[in-house]
Amino acid sequence: MAIDDTRYTERAQTSRILCLDDEEAVLKSLRRLLKNVRYEVQCYTSAAEALAYLEHTEVDLIISDMRMPEMSGDRFLTKAAEIAPNTVRILLTGYADLESTITAINDGKIHRYMQKPWDNDELLEIVASEIALKQREDERKHYEKLVSSLATTDGLTGLLNRTAFLEQLESQAECGTLMTGMAASYLILMDVDRFAKINDEVGPQTGDDVLKLVGRMLTCNLRSGDLIARIEADEFAIIINQYTKEDCIDTVIERIRGFMTERTFLVRNHPVDLTVSLAAAPIAVGENADAVYKKASEALVKAQSAGGDRYEIAD
Repeated sequence: MAIDDTRYTERAQTSRILCLDDEEAVLKSLRRLLKNVRYEVQCYTSAAEALAYLEHTEVDLIISDMRMPEMSGDRFLTKAAEIAPNTVRILLTGYADLESTITAINDGKIHRYMQKPWDNDELLEIVASEIALKQREDERKHYEKLVSSLATTDGLTGLLNRTAFLEQLESQAECGTLMTGMAASYLILMDVDRFAKINDEVGPQTGDDVLKLVGRMLTCNLRSGDLIARIEADEFAIIINQYTKEDCIDTVIERIRGFMTERTFLVRNHPVDLTVSLAAAPIAVGENADAVYKKASEALVKAQSAGGDRYEIAD
Protein backbone atom coordinates (compact mmCIF):
# COMPACT_ATOMS: atom_id res chain seq x y z
CA MET A 1 0.00 0.00 0.00
CA ALA A 2 1.46 3.37 -1.01
CA ILE A 3 1.96 5.92 1.75
CA ASP A 4 0.89 9.49 1.09
CA ASP A 5 3.81 11.61 2.33
CA THR A 6 2.31 14.90 1.14
CA ARG A 7 1.37 16.25 4.54
CA TYR A 8 4.80 15.37 5.95
CA THR A 9 6.59 16.98 3.02
CA GLU A 10 4.47 20.12 3.40
CA ARG A 11 5.36 20.31 7.09
CA ALA A 12 9.01 19.79 6.21
CA GLN A 13 9.08 23.06 4.25
CA THR A 14 9.48 24.95 7.53
CA SER A 15 12.07 22.58 8.99
CA ARG A 16 15.37 23.88 10.38
CA ILE A 17 18.60 22.68 8.77
CA LEU A 18 22.14 23.17 10.10
CA CYS A 19 24.99 23.19 7.56
CA LEU A 20 28.67 22.88 8.51
CA ASP A 21 31.56 23.34 6.05
CA ASP A 22 34.89 25.14 6.26
CA GLU A 23 34.34 26.68 2.81
CA GLU A 24 32.06 29.73 2.66
CA ALA A 25 31.35 29.09 -1.04
CA VAL A 26 29.92 25.64 -0.22
CA LEU A 27 27.72 27.08 2.53
CA LYS A 28 26.45 29.81 0.21
CA SER A 29 25.47 27.17 -2.34
CA LEU A 30 23.68 25.06 0.27
CA ARG A 31 21.94 28.07 1.80
CA ARG A 32 20.71 29.28 -1.61
CA LEU A 33 19.54 25.80 -2.63
CA LEU A 34 17.71 25.00 0.59
CA LYS A 35 16.20 28.44 1.17
CA ASN A 36 14.65 28.28 -2.29
CA VAL A 37 12.57 25.38 -0.93
CA ARG A 38 11.70 27.50 2.15
CA TYR A 39 13.79 25.60 4.67
CA GLU A 40 15.21 27.60 7.57
CA VAL A 41 18.98 27.31 7.15
CA GLN A 42 21.74 28.03 9.68
CA CYS A 43 25.33 27.80 8.40
CA TYR A 44 28.64 27.56 10.24
CA THR A 45 32.30 27.23 9.28
CA SER A 46 33.20 26.36 12.89
CA ALA A 47 32.27 22.98 14.38
CA ALA A 48 32.44 24.41 17.92
CA GLU A 49 29.95 27.15 17.05
CA ALA A 50 27.66 24.65 15.35
CA LEU A 51 27.69 22.40 18.43
CA ALA A 52 26.98 25.39 20.67
CA TYR A 53 23.98 26.22 18.45
CA LEU A 54 22.71 22.65 18.79
CA GLU A 55 22.88 22.92 22.58
CA HIS A 56 20.03 25.45 22.68
CA THR A 57 18.23 25.16 19.34
CA GLU A 58 16.18 22.28 17.96
CA VAL A 59 17.31 21.23 14.50
CA ASP A 60 15.65 18.77 12.14
CA LEU A 61 18.58 17.92 9.88
CA ILE A 62 22.36 18.44 9.77
CA ILE A 63 24.51 18.51 6.65
CA SER A 64 28.23 18.31 7.43
CA ASP A 65 31.41 18.24 5.39
CA MET A 66 33.90 15.45 6.13
CA ARG A 67 37.33 17.11 5.82
CA MET A 68 37.62 20.24 7.99
CA PRO A 69 40.71 21.61 9.80
CA GLU A 70 39.06 22.22 13.19
CA MET A 71 37.15 18.93 13.51
CA SER A 72 36.44 16.11 11.06
CA GLY A 73 32.88 15.49 9.96
CA ASP A 74 32.71 12.09 11.62
CA ARG A 75 33.79 13.54 14.99
CA PHE A 76 31.38 16.46 14.63
CA LEU A 77 28.44 14.19 13.81
CA THR A 78 29.32 11.91 16.73
CA LYS A 79 29.15 14.89 19.10
CA ALA A 80 26.00 16.17 17.37
CA ALA A 81 24.35 12.77 17.87
CA GLU A 82 25.08 13.01 21.61
CA ILE A 83 23.50 16.48 21.85
CA ALA A 84 20.57 15.93 19.49
CA PRO A 85 20.03 12.20 18.92
CA ASN A 86 16.76 12.69 17.00
CA THR A 87 18.34 14.96 14.40
CA VAL A 88 18.83 13.58 10.88
CA ARG A 89 22.51 13.67 9.89
CA ILE A 90 23.86 13.77 6.32
CA LEU A 91 27.57 13.66 5.46
CA LEU A 92 29.12 15.38 2.43
CA THR A 93 32.57 14.23 1.37
CA GLY A 94 34.78 15.12 -1.56
CA TYR A 95 37.30 12.37 -0.85
CA ALA A 96 37.22 8.61 -1.16
CA ASP A 97 37.83 8.23 2.56
CA LEU A 98 36.15 4.94 3.34
CA GLU A 99 37.50 4.58 6.90
CA SER A 100 36.24 8.00 8.04
CA THR A 101 32.89 7.43 6.36
CA ILE A 102 32.47 4.11 8.16
CA THR A 103 33.33 5.85 11.46
CA ALA A 104 30.72 8.50 10.73
CA ILE A 105 28.13 5.82 9.99
CA ASN A 106 28.89 3.83 13.14
CA ASP A 107 29.62 6.58 15.69
CA GLY A 108 27.98 9.62 14.12
CA LYS A 109 24.95 7.55 13.16
CA ILE A 110 24.58 9.35 9.85
CA HIS A 111 21.50 8.59 7.82
CA ARG A 112 22.98 9.31 4.38
CA TYR A 113 26.25 10.37 2.79
CA MET A 114 26.83 12.08 -0.57
CA GLN A 115 29.85 12.85 -2.71
CA LYS A 116 30.92 16.37 -3.60
CA PRO A 117 30.03 17.94 -5.94
CA TRP A 118 26.42 16.95 -5.25
CA ASP A 119 23.49 16.90 -7.58
CA ASN A 120 21.01 19.57 -6.46
CA ASP A 121 17.90 17.59 -7.29
CA GLU A 122 19.25 14.48 -5.56
CA LEU A 123 20.22 16.44 -2.45
CA LEU A 124 16.80 18.09 -2.22
CA GLU A 125 15.09 14.74 -2.68
CA ILE A 126 17.18 13.15 0.09
CA VAL A 127 16.59 16.08 2.47
CA ALA A 128 12.83 16.04 1.86
CA SER A 129 12.65 12.25 2.26
CA GLU A 130 14.68 12.18 5.49
CA ILE A 131 12.75 15.04 7.07
CA ALA A 132 9.45 13.43 6.09
CA LEU A 133 10.57 10.23 7.84
CA LYS A 134 11.60 12.23 10.90
CA GLN A 135 8.24 14.04 10.99
CA ARG A 136 6.43 10.71 10.81
CA GLU A 137 8.52 9.32 13.68
CA ASP A 138 7.95 12.49 15.73
CA GLU A 139 4.20 12.16 15.21
CA ARG A 140 4.30 8.51 16.26
CA LYS A 141 6.14 9.38 19.47
CA HIS A 142 3.78 12.28 20.15
CA TYR A 143 0.78 10.00 19.65
CA GLU A 144 2.22 7.37 22.00
CA LYS A 145 2.89 10.06 24.61
CA LEU A 146 -0.65 11.40 24.19
CA VAL A 147 -2.18 7.94 24.59
CA SER A 148 -0.07 7.35 27.68
CA SER A 149 -1.12 10.73 29.09
CA LEU A 150 -4.81 10.06 28.42
CA ALA A 151 -4.51 6.78 30.32
CA THR A 152 -3.36 8.58 33.49
CA THR A 153 -4.81 12.09 33.22
CA ASP A 154 -8.24 13.55 33.90
CA GLY A 155 -9.34 15.14 30.65
CA LEU A 156 -11.06 18.13 32.27
CA THR A 157 -8.53 19.31 34.86
CA GLY A 158 -5.27 17.80 33.64
CA LEU A 159 -4.73 16.22 37.06
CA LEU A 160 -4.18 12.52 37.65
CA ASN A 161 -7.30 10.43 37.08
CA ARG A 162 -8.77 7.98 39.58
CA THR A 163 -7.01 4.88 38.25
CA ALA A 164 -3.55 6.46 38.15
CA PHE A 165 -4.01 8.03 41.58
CA LEU A 166 -5.08 4.79 43.24
CA GLU A 167 -2.00 3.10 41.76
CA GLN A 168 0.14 5.81 43.36
CA LEU A 169 -1.71 5.38 46.65
CA GLU A 170 -1.05 1.65 46.54
CA SER A 171 2.67 2.27 45.96
CA GLN A 172 2.76 4.81 48.76
CA ALA A 173 1.07 2.42 51.17
CA GLU A 174 3.41 -0.40 50.19
CA CYS A 175 6.72 1.48 50.29
CA GLY A 176 6.02 4.74 52.11
CA THR A 177 8.22 7.84 52.11
CA LEU A 178 8.73 8.20 55.86
CA MET A 179 12.05 9.86 56.65
CA THR A 180 13.67 10.85 59.94
CA GLY A 181 12.01 13.98 61.31
CA MET A 182 9.08 13.75 58.91
CA ALA A 183 5.41 13.25 59.72
CA ALA A 184 3.45 10.32 58.32
CA SER A 185 2.02 10.62 54.81
CA TYR A 186 -1.71 11.29 54.50
CA LEU A 187 -4.45 10.73 51.97
CA ILE A 188 -6.74 13.77 51.75
CA LEU A 189 -10.12 13.66 50.04
CA MET A 190 -11.85 16.94 49.16
CA ASP A 191 -15.40 17.44 47.91
CA VAL A 192 -16.87 20.71 46.60
CA ASP A 193 -19.91 21.39 48.79
CA ARG A 194 -23.27 21.60 47.01
CA PHE A 195 -21.64 21.43 43.60
CA ALA A 196 -24.89 20.20 41.99
CA LYS A 197 -26.55 23.46 43.07
CA ILE A 198 -23.64 25.51 41.69
CA ASN A 199 -23.88 23.57 38.43
CA ASP A 200 -27.64 24.26 38.18
CA GLU A 201 -27.14 27.98 38.86
CA VAL A 202 -24.28 28.69 36.44
CA GLY A 203 -24.77 25.91 33.87
CA PRO A 204 -22.69 22.80 33.16
CA GLN A 205 -20.06 24.58 31.04
CA THR A 206 -19.32 27.10 33.78
CA GLY A 207 -19.55 24.24 36.28
CA ASP A 208 -16.73 22.51 34.41
CA ASP A 209 -14.71 25.73 34.65
CA VAL A 210 -15.30 25.75 38.41
CA LEU A 211 -13.77 22.26 38.61
CA LYS A 212 -10.82 23.43 36.49
CA LEU A 213 -10.41 26.34 38.89
CA VAL A 214 -10.37 24.00 41.88
CA GLY A 215 -7.69 21.90 40.17
CA ARG A 216 -5.56 24.99 39.48
CA MET A 217 -5.95 26.25 43.05
CA LEU A 218 -4.72 22.91 44.40
CA THR A 219 -1.83 22.77 41.95
CA CYS A 220 -0.70 26.34 42.67
CA ASN A 221 -0.99 26.16 46.45
CA LEU A 222 0.44 22.71 47.16
CA ARG A 223 4.01 21.53 46.73
CA SER A 224 5.21 20.01 43.47
CA GLY A 225 5.80 16.68 45.23
CA ASP A 226 2.20 16.36 46.46
CA LEU A 227 0.07 14.15 44.21
CA ILE A 228 -3.27 15.64 43.17
CA ALA A 229 -6.13 13.93 41.32
CA ARG A 230 -9.75 14.35 40.35
CA ILE A 231 -11.35 11.03 41.21
CA GLU A 232 -15.07 11.75 40.93
CA ALA A 233 -17.23 14.50 39.43
CA ASP A 234 -16.48 17.05 42.16
CA GLU A 235 -14.21 15.02 44.42
CA PHE A 236 -10.45 15.51 44.51
CA ALA A 237 -7.72 13.51 46.22
CA ILE A 238 -4.25 14.47 47.44
CA ILE A 239 -1.33 12.50 48.84
CA ILE A 240 0.52 14.73 51.29
CA ASN A 241 3.95 13.49 52.32
CA GLN A 242 7.20 14.49 53.98
CA TYR A 243 5.91 17.41 56.00
CA THR A 244 7.79 18.13 59.21
CA LYS A 245 6.26 16.85 62.41
CA GLU A 246 5.72 20.44 63.55
CA ASP A 247 3.56 21.10 60.49
CA CYS A 248 0.78 18.69 61.50
CA ILE A 249 -1.96 17.43 59.20
CA ASP A 250 -4.54 19.72 60.85
CA THR A 251 -2.49 22.75 59.81
CA VAL A 252 -2.06 21.46 56.27
CA ILE A 253 -5.71 20.56 55.73
CA GLU A 254 -6.96 23.82 57.26
CA ARG A 255 -4.69 25.73 54.88
CA ILE A 256 -6.25 23.88 51.94
CA ARG A 257 -9.74 24.68 53.18
CA GLY A 258 -8.69 28.30 53.63
CA PHE A 259 -7.36 29.02 50.16
CA MET A 260 -10.39 27.33 48.58
CA THR A 261 -12.93 29.40 50.52
CA GLU A 262 -11.26 32.71 51.37
CA ARG A 263 -12.64 34.72 48.44
CA THR A 264 -15.35 34.91 45.80
CA PHE A 265 -14.22 33.58 42.43
CA LEU A 266 -15.43 35.04 39.13
CA VAL A 267 -16.02 32.26 36.60
CA ARG A 268 -17.37 33.27 33.18
CA ASN A 269 -18.65 36.46 34.84
CA HIS A 270 -20.50 34.41 37.47
CA PRO A 271 -19.52 35.11 41.10
CA VAL A 272 -18.92 31.75 42.78
CA ASP A 273 -18.44 31.21 46.50
CA LEU A 274 -16.93 27.82 47.29
CA THR A 275 -16.85 25.76 50.43
CA VAL A 276 -15.25 22.35 50.64
CA SER A 277 -15.43 19.30 52.87
CA LEU A 278 -12.17 17.49 53.55
CA ALA A 279 -11.02 14.33 55.24
CA ALA A 280 -7.61 12.84 55.88
CA ALA A 281 -6.37 9.36 56.72
CA PRO A 282 -2.77 8.44 57.57
CA ILE A 283 -0.92 6.15 55.17
CA ALA A 284 0.98 3.67 57.28
CA VAL A 285 3.74 1.74 55.55
CA GLY A 286 2.47 -1.72 54.67
CA GLU A 287 -1.17 -0.75 55.09
CA ASN A 288 -3.73 -1.81 52.49
CA ALA A 289 -4.46 1.08 50.11
CA ASP A 290 -8.17 0.21 49.89
CA ALA A 291 -8.40 0.39 53.68
CA VAL A 292 -6.78 3.83 53.71
CA TYR A 293 -9.16 5.08 51.03
CA LYS A 294 -12.18 3.63 52.87
CA LYS A 295 -11.21 5.39 56.12
CA ALA A 296 -10.79 8.70 54.32
CA SER A 297 -14.12 8.25 52.48
CA GLU A 298 -15.97 7.54 55.72
CA ALA A 299 -14.44 10.61 57.33
CA LEU A 300 -15.43 12.71 54.30
CA VAL A 301 -19.06 11.57 54.60
CA LYS A 302 -18.96 12.59 58.24
CA ALA A 303 -17.70 16.07 57.35
CA GLN A 304 -20.38 16.47 54.69
CA SER A 305 -23.13 15.22 57.02
CA ALA A 306 -22.13 17.86 59.56
CA GLY A 307 -22.90 20.59 57.02
CA GLY A 308 -19.71 20.83 55.02
CA ASP A 309 -17.06 23.54 55.09
CA ARG A 310 -15.11 21.49 57.62
CA TYR A 311 -12.71 18.58 57.86
CA GLU A 312 -12.37 15.28 59.65
CA ILE A 313 -9.23 13.30 60.47
CA ALA A 314 -9.69 9.52 60.41
CA ASP A 315 -8.11 7.44 63.16
